[in-house]
Amino acid sequence: MEFLGKVFKWMVVIGMILLLGRLLTMAFLFLDIPFTTFFKDYSLISIIILIIGAIGQQFTKPDKK
Repeated sequence: MEFLGKVFKWMVVIGMILLLGRLLTMAFLFLDIPFTTFFKDYSLISIIILIIGAIGQQFTKPDKK
């Protein structure tokens, strides 16, 4: 279970990095500054990674009863 916890934590980190990239892409496109479209092209995948990582973290947390 510890391995899965680490995997889900890394999924959240990767999802947050991709989310930040998407926000930067949006800002640069709004300001008409040329910027890579990598984050725009993979926006659905980054959201899925972030959601799976966040849900997985909740399931692998130890119960604090």
